[in-house]
Amino acid sequence: MRHHERAPAGREPGAVVHRSAAPELDGGPRQARLVALQRTLGNAAAADWVRRSRGEAVQRTGTGAAERTGNAAAAGHGAAPERAGRDGVEERERRLSEEYGIRIGPPPGDRGHFTHAELDRIVTALATLPSEDLGPNEQLVAIEPDPGGARASAYDEDERTIGIVRPILAGGIRAPGWLYARLNRGSHWQRRLMDHGALSGMSGVGLRQDHRLGIRPGRRHVMAGVSDELAHGNLLEWTVRHEVGHSVDAMVEWSVELAAQERFGGWRVHGGDADGEVARAVLRKADLLDVLGGLPQAAAVSTLSALIRTPEVRENGGRLHAYFERFKALLAPPEFERRRDLALRFVRLALAQPWSLDDGGATVLDVEGRTYHVDQYDDWVSYSTAQRRAHALSNYQFSTPKEWFAEAYAACYDPEPGVGDRLPAEVRAWFEARRGSGGSG
Repeated sequence: MRHHERAPAGREPGAVVHRSAAPELDGGPRQARLVALQRTLGNAAAADWVRRSRGEAVQRTGTGAAERTGNAAAAGHGAAPERAGRDGVEERERRLSEEYGIRIGPPPGDRGHFTHAELDRIVTALATLPSEDLGPNEQLVAIEPDPGGARASAYDEDERTIGIVRPILAGGIRAPGWLYARLNRGSHWQRRLMDHGALSGMSGVGLRQDHRLGIRPGRRHVMAGVSDELAHGNLLEWTVRHEVGHSVDAMVEWSVELAAQERFGGWRVHGGDADGEVARAVLRKADLLDVLGGLPQAAAVSTLSALIRTPEVRENGGRLHAYFERFKALLAPPEFERRRDLALRFVRLALAQPWSLDDGGATVLDVEGRTYHVDQYDDWVSYSTAQRRAHALSNYQFSTPKEWFAEAYAACYDPEPGVGDRLPAEVRAWFEARRGSGGSG
């Protein structure tokens, strides 16, 4: 879907919906699902589900790119009558697995399968990627439905598989496959729902925590944040490209070889932080680094480095107050309190997924052109503040180095012209060179 050609809520371009009255519902899971669909995607989606539950077909009109095997329904924005039920889905998964050189579908013996609508979107996404990133990519062996309790789709580096997870709707009900295939990143209210699901369960995020930090409701975003125009198109197609990007990162070792370059975000993963860079940044932000001077400075840095390592800092946050007492006798009381509070705010905000704020929390967390935070894997990381301001595609891109690459990969191989234009020209050239060289990094 073009970002400037948005369909009405809950509708896909070309979908012809034959309205019918809802069957009588007498409570229970069936009623709950209908209510969830109405709340999140509107009456059209709810009516669609009612028809499907009765076994009635939804007719689509229009044309799209045909599946490359030549005899399946088109994969774009609707083309041909929708397949009834799950007829032939296992055979289709088998054929697609042979074509792309990776398993598409569940492991042998598993009864969970993609729907045809999901396969349509997966095929559309894969058709835009360099062929070397699929079958010949030893870091990717499968794209499979994940029926477990995961919150979001993910690439498992150990298993070398992509698990596709259907989003959770209002009421805690997972979207059916046909509905997941319709979700649109360009819809503000759908994106808000997806952002809520992505952030739920992350450390440091919640109404109470945000209130303490002065973060107003609605200020956090995942898929957009920079510009609504950059969040567009089908959610499942973007997800497939994004997750394949993680496997390509592992294949070309981008995180190891290139992530630190300024054009790629200027990333540093501080880990044990033996040189105390993060602690020095905290103290420098609060104008405390030079207060002690001499040898006591080295001791102060090493002590703070130990205190701010996660998860210890979350468990022993009170020890930070005691740590800053060493500065009390060296400053006038109001100045001591101002500097101490600024340092404490730095650490607390850094622990609260500040990447989801539209400026990454840079007002507090930027020190000499670098923004610091603790990522969703409990690692201290930092990146070039200037790169984020000028070139970010989404807030999520600057959550951690691996997500930077996956978001850039999804954008650069998006078939919609100009999607990756916000990235630096040399980054776009790097991705284009990979396509021309058969996928090598």
